[in-house]
This record gives sequence, C-alpha cells and structure tokens, in this order.
Amino acid sequence: MKLPRSYVGSMLIVGILAGCGGDTTGPDPQDPAFSSVSGNNQSATPGQELANPLVVLIALGGSGVSGKTVSWSVSAGGGSVNPASSTTDNSGMASTQWTLGPDAGPNSLQASGSGVTGSPVTFAATGVSDDPAPLTASISVGDNFFDPNSATIGAGGTVTWTWAGSGTHNVTFASGTNQGNQSTGTFVRGFPDVGSFAYSCTNHSGMSGTIVVE
Repeated sequence: MKLPRSYVGSMLIVGILAGCGGDTTGPDPQDPAFSSVSGNNQSATPGQELANPLVVLIALGGSGVSGKTVSWSVSAGGGSVNPASSTTDNSGMASTQWTLGPDAGPNSLQASGSGVTGSPVTFAATGVSDDPAPLTASISVGDNFFDPNSATIGAGGTVTWTWAGSGTHNVTFASGTNQGNQSTGTFVRGFPDVGSFAYSCTNHSGMSGTIVVE
C-alpha cells in the first residue's frame, strides 16, 4: 500500500526531532576564572598592615561567582593575613588584610581556589624601613654568584655591579636597562621608582638577586 506523502513527511520530521533530542550529553561547564582586582604592589613599614585590602575576583562567563572559598597564604616575608580564608560575595569578590613581615624588603602572598582557572594569584608588597635608605649600593659579580645578591636603596639611587670573577655574566631585569655578557668592567643602573626589582644572570641558573627601592 502506498502511504500518503503527508504521512511520510510527518514521520521524517518526528524522526529528526527524536534524533536531536536523544543526545543529552554536552561539554562540561567551563571552570570559573581567578584574577586579582586590587591591592598588589603596596608598601608599608615592616610589621604593619597594608593600607588597602587584597581583592580577587572569581568569574564565569563575565559574571561573578558567589560562595567560592579563597585561601590566602604568605609565601615570603614572614607576614600574616586576616582572614586566612574568605568566601566570594554576590559579585564574585573576596578579600583579606595583609600584615607585612618584620624586615624591610620584598613580601609575597598567594590567593588560591579549588577548581578555579588561574589559581593561585600572587600579590607582592615591600616592607619599607623607617630609616632612610642609602642612595648607592655595590654588588660584586663573582663566578656564578652575586655578592651580595640583594640590596636596598632609596628612590633615585643607583646600584653598581663590578665583575670580579673570571667567567662571563650578565645582569638582566624583566624591564628597563640591562647589561649584556661581559667578564670585566662595571654596570651602573639608576632606580627612580619605589618597588622590588628582580634580576639574574641568564647564563647561570640560580644566579639572581633583588633590588628593593624605598
């Protein structure tokens, strides 16, 4: 028996719809993303609380995710945080207060969250001594080491590196003026801005240091 065209067409449509609705599996939801909002790169007297809180954001698809736990932990400098754990609010933000360690120099802290892309987020701060920092510092470039590897100077001061070993070394910062490979001579760099500036010899692993500018 020959079926009417309308009947055949209806059955085809039903089959297509059934096929489309039969597969309920799909890609897993994207993990929420972690980012810092404010509070990075502050400075304070050693042992003092920073003026502004540290704030992070956990968001998914452009919207903040509430109820996520953020853990805060000091990774360098010996300071403390309060609270050590906080929960994101309705806008997806969480915060804490950071008290710096007892010594002048760089401090760092990490904020982390479980199941969050970009975790942990790192914050940096600088402990600034009450005593005025000197405007000059000298560092010896030895064979595979800097002596001392770190120095503290006042804003506007200079640091002089003097090659004292027999090997070839460089002084390389993430930005600003660098010194290429050499085995003798000196390198002088000025530091007009407050902050912590890491440097290294890219030829030798572990040959690194930090200039703290107060």
